[in-house]
Amino acid sequence: MNAELAIDVRGLTKRYGERAVVDDVAIQVRRGEICGFLGPNGSGKTTTIRMLCGLLEPDAGEGSCLGLDIRRAARRIKLAVGYMTQRFGLYEDLSIEENLDFVARLYRITQRPRRVRETLQRLGLNERRKQLAGTLAGGWKQRLALAACLLHDPALLLLDEPTAGVDPKARRDF
Repeated sequence: MNAELAIDVRGLTKRYGERAVVDDVAIQVRRGEICGFLGPNGSGKTTTIRMLCGLLEPDAGEGSCLGLDIRRAARRIKLAVGYMTQRFGLYEDLSIEENLDFVARLYRITQRPRRVRETLQRLGLNERRKQLAGTLAGGWKQRLALAACLLHDPALLLLDEPTAGVDPKARRDF
C-alpha cells in the first residue's frame, strides 16, 4: 500500500446478473491530485465511484481508498470521503441550514452550529440559509450538495457529474 495514493484499486468489477457494469478497472490517484473520470453514459462511472467510497461492494478486485481496504473498511471510508451524487439527495422540505444541520448530526460533528455557520458562509449560502431546498434553482441545489459534502472536512472528495443540469454561470462559479 502506497501512502501517497488516495485511491489505489485494481481489477475492480461489478456485475448485475450476467452484465458487467464495471469490468477490471484499475485507478491510482495521488493525494492532493485532481482527477477527472470520463466516459459515456452507462459506462460504469457512478458504480465505480460508489465502490470507491464504500457504498457498493465490488464483485472482484482489490485496493484501497485513503489507505483503507475497500472491502473491509467501507464504514471508515464513508466517514472519510465526501461524495456528491449526480442527483440532488437532500431533503427538499428542509431549509438549507436544516439540511446542513441534519448532515452534521449524521457525521456527529462537534461544535455543529459553528461548523454549519462556517460552511454556509464559505459556500455563499448564508443569505439563503432559511430557504427551502426544494425551491432552489439547480445551481443553488448543487452548491448546497457540495456544502453537505464538505461539512465534515473529508480527506477525499468524489463528485459525480457535479455540474449536470446547471446553467453556465453556476457551472463557472462551481
